Amino acid sequence: MAASASPGESEPPAPPSARRPKLKDSGLAPLVVLFILNAVDEFDRAVLAVALDSIREDFGLSDLTVALLPLAVIFITGIISLPAGNWSDRWRRVNILSAGAIVWGTAGLFAAASSNFIQLFLTRALLGFGQGTIIPTHGSLLSDYYPVSVRGRALGYHRSANPLGQVIGAVIGGIIVGAVGWRWGFAAAAVPGLLLGIYAWRLREPGRGEADLLAAAKQDPMFASFLNDPPDKLGFFESLGSVWRIRSLRMLIFTNAAFGFSLFGVVFWIPAFFERRYDFSTEEAAGALAILAFAGFIGSWYGGPFADRSLGKGFGYLGKVGAWGAGLLTVTWSLAFVIPSAGICIFLLTAGALLASVGTGGLVSIIAAVSPPRIRAQAFAAFGLALAVCGAAAAPLAIGGISEAFQAFADMNDGDSLRWAMLLATSVVMTLGTWFAYEAARTCAADAQKTMGEFLS
Repeated sequence: MAASASPGESEPPAPPSARRPKLKDSGLAPLVVLFILNAVDEFDRAVLAVALDSIREDFGLSDLTVALLPLAVIFITGIISLPAGNWSDRWRRVNILSAGAIVWGTAGLFAAASSNFIQLFLTRALLGFGQGTIIPTHGSLLSDYYPVSVRGRALGYHRSANPLGQVIGAVIGGIIVGAVGWRWGFAAAAVPGLLLGIYAWRLREPGRGEADLLAAAKQDPMFASFLNDPPDKLGFFESLGSVWRIRSLRMLIFTNAAFGFSLFGVVFWIPAFFERRYDFSTEEAAGALAILAFAGFIGSWYGGPFADRSLGKGFGYLGKVGAWGAGLLTVTWSLAFVIPSAGICIFLLTAGALLASVGTGGLVSIIAAVSPPRIRAQAFAAFGLALAVCGAAAAPLAIGGISEAFQAFADMNDGDSLRWAMLLATSVVMTLGTWFAYEAARTCAADAQKTMGEFLS
C-alpha cells in the first residue's frame, strides 16, 4: 500500500495486465461540482484584486484601509472554519457546503450593491460563511469519494481551480471592471456561486474513509464491515488536539500559512503594483495577474497526476518535491521584485508559481494520508484556515502597511514602496515556509503508515 511506503522505497511494479486506476471509475460529478465552486470563489477574489484601485478611488481610501477588505472576509472565515471542520466530521458535509455556497453568493450580490465602504466591508464579511466551509468539506469529501490511487489527481485538479478562477477573474473581471465598474464584477462572481450552491444539494454523501475501505475490501472482504461512519465522533477540542499531535500535519499547516502570506499578498497587490510601478492600464495589470494565475493552474493540474505516479516512491518523496518547489518560489519571486523590468518580473513570478504548484498536489495528498478519516475535515479546516488567516487577511494588510511606512519614512513613491514590501513578504516568509515543508517531508511517510494502520486495525 502506498501509505506504508517509506521515502526512497518503491512498491513492486504492477503486473502488465493491471489497468491504471482512473478518476472516472469513482465518478466525476462530485469533482466537477466542487471544482467549479472552488474556481468561483477564486474568481471573486481576483475581481477584488483587479478592482482594488477603483474601490480605493471611489471611496477615497488609503492603501492600508482598502487592504482591510480581505480582513472582512477572514473575520467570519476564522470564526466559522474550525467549527465547520468539526461539523463536517460529525454531520452531512454536502448540506454544509451547499448552505455555505448559497450564503456566499447572496452576500456577493449585496456587496455589489454597497453604497459606502462600511457596507462593502460588512457584506464582504458575510462571504466568510461560504469560504469557511470550502476547505473542510471539499477536502474531506474528495478524500472519501476517491481512493488513494487517484486521490492525488482529484485533489490536484480541485486545487487547480484556484489559479484557474484567478485567471478567469483577472481576464473577465478585468474586462467587466474596466467597462462597467467593480460592482458588476462582484455580481458576476456571486450568481454562479449561488446557483451551484443550490445544485450541490444533489451530491451523494460518502461514508467516512469510504474510498480507503472499498479499496481495502477488494483485497480482504472483511473490511467491508467497516463502511459505516465511525460511532466515536470526536468533539471540537478533542478533534483539534488530534490534528495538532500529528507532526507532519502540523508542519504542513505552518507551510500553508507561509505559502498563503506570500501568495495572497502578491496576488492581491500585483495589479496595483504594475499600474503604479510600470504604468499598466487596469486591463494590462489584470493580464499580468492572469499570466501568473495560469502558470499556477498548469502546475496544479499536472501536479495531481504527478503525485499519483510518484506514490511508489513514498509520501516522503512527495514532501521533498513540495519543499523544493517552495524553495524555488522563494528565489524566483525575490528576484522578480529586485530586477527593475516588467517583463522579467512577470517571467520570474510565472516560473516560480509553475514550479511550486507542481508540488502542491503531493502536499495536499499528504494531508489526506496522515489524517484519520474521522478528523479529516478538521485537518483540512486547520490547513485552510492557516492559508486564509496568514494569506487572505494578514498579508494584504501587512504589505499595505509596510508600503505606507516606506512612503512615509523612506520617501519612496507608491510603486517602489509596494515593490519592496512584496519583496520582504516573499523572501523572509517563504524561507520559513520552505523549512516547514522540509520538516513535514521527514516524517510524513511514518505518519501516513501509522494512520492507515490504526484505521484498518
